[in-house]
Amino acid sequence: MGKVNYIAHFNTVLETFYNDERIKQGHITLYLAFFHLWNRKFFAETLTINREIIMERAKIKSKTTYHNHLHDLHNWEYLTYYPSYHPLIGSKIKITLVCPKNGTTTGTQEVQNLDKCVPEPSQNLVPYNKLKTKENLNKKALAIFNEDEVFLFFKKNDWPEMEARKFYTYIKLKKWKTENWQIIAKIFAKNNFNLEEPKRTSPISGYVNHLKQMRDKK
Repeated sequence: MGKVNYIAHFNTVLETFYNDERIKQGHITLYLAFFHLWNRKFFAETLTINREIIMERAKIKSKTTYHNHLHDLHNWEYLTYYPSYHPLIGSKIKITLVCPKNGTTTGTQEVQNLDKCVPEPSQNLVPYNKLKTKENLNKKALAIFNEDEVFLFFKKNDWPEMEARKFYTYIKLKKWKTENWQIIAKIFAKNNFNLEEPKRTSPISGYVNHLKQMRDKK
């Protein structure tokens, strides 16, 4: 993606919001939550989003309100929404890059239509209002989780934030392929936050141990 001017984009979109009578408070807080994530991801072409985290940061409590505002922002071309119907794969968005008119400054920008400067993503993503079928739902997928999801999960369980960071770092370094990282986190907590790599056993090890136990009982 081309270089994004943080201040120019932010000022332009706020000015556009001010002059757009359709925009309500919820639209603004939701957009700001996305914009914050976009900035943290170094203005990536597309963002994988976690609904719970975005709702918390946007101060939106209703899923219906969240989806209504998200669809509005999509229809009004502030962003493009690519929904995922797979429970383990997050939905994606692409924020529309806004560009100040030539000859204006960030302090005296004129209101303009949003300029779709963001390149198309490399994947064949389909916007939600053009999606006809729920495809590839039966394909096995690895769990996609990021640091924010881990912190949120630990926060809900009243576990220390420091342990969340330690857990995320450990799993990332080990490159474990698991669809149930939450279960590992619970084991981690039960073990007083001491996480060890699972022991590798042969297919017959359990049978051998059983024979030893039977022999010792005689």
